[in-house]
Amino acid sequence: GGAGSSLALRAAMVHVIGDIVQSVGVCVAAALIWAFSDRWLDASGVSYWYRVDPVCTYLFSLLVLYSSYGTMSEAVHLLMAGVPLDINISEVRSRLKAIPCVVGAHDVHVWALSASKRNMWAHLTVSAGADSASVLHAAQRAAADFGCDHTCFQLEGEGTVCAALHCGPPDVAHDHSHA
Repeated sequence: GGAGSSLALRAAMVHVIGDIVQSVGVCVAAALIWAFSDRWLDASGVSYWYRVDPVCTYLFSLLVLYSSYGTMSEAVHLLMAGVPLDINISEVRSRLKAIPCVVGAHDVHVWALSASKRNMWAHLTVSAGADSASVLHAAQRAAADFGCDHTCFQLEGEGTVCAALHCGPPDVAHDHSHA
């Protein structure tokens, strides 16, 4: 939980903090205009201090763009089903291949539905006579170690050709980073 785990809560918090900073800035600009409106006049008799308001508006617009970039970038990454930034697909593949009786792992996908919900799927090539339940449980434990709580593993016997299913030959990277 907490504000750090939800993109929406973090975005709302940044928005509120931005509003507070902008309100303080508007008050400072108004105080400067009010206090110095009779000084530093241009040729037509209008104080240059009146230009503080549009300058502040411009600076605050830059602040909003800067503060919202990270949130927008993360939101697009989530919407595009990108691999979470802390996940290394090669490491996931190696971990899956280290499971007893697993001789290959391919078509490995990891993606996030939110900051706290991750999915994983993979095709695991197993040796003849492998206990499929043990392999599946070990794969699910490995996925849980990467923070993936929803998994789908397809077990394939050694020598099975998966190319007909468009997932490529075994042990060839087929990662979708979308980043």
